[in-house]
Amino acid sequence: MPAIEKLTIVGDAEAMGRAHGTAFRSEIQALTEERMRLCHDCFWSGERNDSTNPKALAEACWEHQKRYDTQTTAELEGIAIAADVPARDLLVTGGFTDFVDALRSDAALSSPFQSPINDPGQCTAVLVAAGTSADGLPLLAQTWDMHPTATPYIRVLDQRSTDQPATVVFTVTGCPAMIGINEHGLGIGINNMVTMDGRPGVMWTSVVRRMLRARNADEALELLKHAPVAGAHHYLLIDAESNGYSVERSPTRIAVRTLESTLAHTNHCLDSELVSIEPVRGDAPAHSTQGRLRSAKRWLDTHREDCSRQGLWRLLNQFDAKDPLGSICHGPFPDYDVETGGAVVISPRDRAMDAIWGQGRVHTKADQTEPETFTVLPNNPMPSVS
Repeated sequence: MPAIEKLTIVGDAEAMGRAHGTAFRSEIQALTEERMRLCHDCFWSGERNDSTNPKALAEACWEHQKRYDTQTTAELEGIAIAADVPARDLLVTGGFTDFVDALRSDAALSSPFQSPINDPGQCTAVLVAAGTSADGLPLLAQTWDMHPTATPYIRVLDQRSTDQPATVVFTVTGCPAMIGINEHGLGIGINNMVTMDGRPGVMWTSVVRRMLRARNADEALELLKHAPVAGAHHYLLIDAESNGYSVERSPTRIAVRTLESTLAHTNHCLDSELVSIEPVRGDAPAHSTQGRLRSAKRWLDTHREDCSRQGLWRLLNQFDAKDPLGSICHGPFPDYDVETGGAVVISPRDRAMDAIWGQGRVHTKADQTEPETFTVLPNNPMPSVS
């Protein structure tokens, strides 16, 4: 596989957006068109009636975005202008899974008897406390699983901002941030959940971008608690002092677990309040999320010597030919079009992210490429948090 492509961008929020949009103009246009098309696919958005209008919902979400955070809004506007796509559609490009949560909820208001759904997007994520890890480092590790059409658009952005902390992020073209680490040593990860309380609001990607301006996990948690999110996501927060949180957040619910040793999460809610608003899943996603959580927990419990920055890749590459759907690293399957598009290990004390892309179709060691390391270069002088 070729190396993951990195773009270094410098300037204030709008300038960085323009550089991003210029560099990946055709890719952003293609991915945005594909994501807007998928909004009409029942696999992703569930059963909808003709009154459900993705463009109208995107407009409503854009109004929330403008009120939520001026800097991320400026960055999105810069991308949109340079790439010649509507800014509102970029919310769908980057925050697709939150967006379809809101689409599903809109449909459920008029047709409450929905068929079981197939979760759009997966991911297996873990946190390891410094006192537990084999190398004494607090760590965050996760796969990023999504529709196979998204995999070619995965990039790393080295964001050397003049108006916010420097960051390195794993993302797709057109999206300012999905997973990342900032110069203060704050790491943010995510995985998808599905609940039925979706509504117009901000996308999870904008929340991640906003949290990456925080100095530590406690500040990021406060920001997350008050974000007017459109859909459900699980967020992982960890800093250089090994303060860490696992946060299940939907538009109307929040559940926080504090990192003590290790934590694992896949794509079903663990807190009873959030479980109560989950829809019924199809057999394939239910098997996948439950199986991957069992595998991740078992691996963390039995491979303490591998709970290190390097060793966690053995977890992220876990594949069982007897149970490919329940494997942590997997490709798409008939009637379940989701694959592992990439993975990261974040080391907050090193201000570093190790990342790889396109691993879902690679199950033999000979075909695998080594992850690349991306280190945050701090801004000078140190910017203040806004």
